[in-house]
Amino acid sequence: MFILKVALIFIVCLNISNSYASNIKNSAVVFMYHKFGIDKYPTTSVTLDQFDSHLKEFSKEKYSLKSIEFIIDTIINDGELPENTIGISIDDADKSFYEVGWPMFKENNIPVTLFVNTSTIHKNNKNYLNWDQIRELKAEGVSIGAHSHSHYHMSDLTIEEVRNEIEISNNIFLRELGEIPSLFAFPYGETNEEIINLLKEYKFKVAFGQHSGVINETSNFYYLPRFSLNEKYGAIDRVKFAANAKGLGIYDFIPKDPTIYDNPPFIGFSLLDEKLVPSIDCFVFDSKGEVAKEIFKFNERIEIRLTRKLTEGRSRMNCTAKGSDGLWRWFGHQFYL
Repeated sequence: MFILKVALIFIVCLNISNSYASNIKNSAVVFMYHKFGIDKYPTTSVTLDQFDSHLKEFSKEKYSLKSIEFIIDTIINDGELPENTIGISIDDADKSFYEVGWPMFKENNIPVTLFVNTSTIHKNNKNYLNWDQIRELKAEGVSIGAHSHSHYHMSDLTIEEVRNEIEISNNIFLRELGEIPSLFAFPYGETNEEIINLLKEYKFKVAFGQHSGVINETSNFYYLPRFSLNEKYGAIDRVKFAANAKGLGIYDFIPKDPTIYDNPPFIGFSLLDEKLVPSIDCFVFDSKGEVAKEIFKFNERIEIRLTRKLTEGRSRMNCTAKGSDGLWRWFGHQFYL
């Protein structure tokens, strides 16, 4: 009887494990803004018409707007997020966020995280906020995240230079806000394994890049994706598609380091849900445009061979697959050479 009970428990646990292994539990889409209505910076600003259309879409009942902290804590603690969970982040503390963006987010009860690079925050800077304004925003409910001190390309720095960036930024936050942020966003979305390990040493909870994709429990929590919104990529159709996408459920991704040293890189990953393998497609882009590739599929394993070297700087890969439920899954990654 005892052996039978043990066997039954093992079978039940195995079934639960297999069920979980083929399905992700949570999905969350985080959007990233920089500027609002600043026409001379179309690569980092959305038009006011675009922004208005985004807010109208986000205000629909089908979406659940949550703070980034809530999203991260729910996944880390094995909780369950509502359907169509969305988080909003802002990088760089541009004055247009204080004057245009936040009043409209606040009016629509949308929580926001502002990632601040501390070197630009002073009273004489006409383009960025000052500490009095940031304290005001924080008092009104805006969460503050770290974004380095000087907004350098961090992967081009020595690890001691990166450490110095973090130390200066942390000390300024401690002096001005009385606390050090727990969330970090990489300038330009660029990082490497050494920097990621340093962030862990400084007890940052998570870190964000600037590559498209949907967050889920299989995501790299020190290289989380965000959908960047600007004039070119701020059309409402793209926003709707991204807002309704789900996580793809990827593990054993290579190369592990976002900064690549072998060019072209060998790319590979496995899918939790093997049923998505037939429909998955991946696209790689660099400064020359789309990179031709071959995709090989072995059971749950996907391997990608690029037919040419990537250009220097940032390159991006987007992989999507359509499930039997008609919903799109989206995984993204940024490479830095």
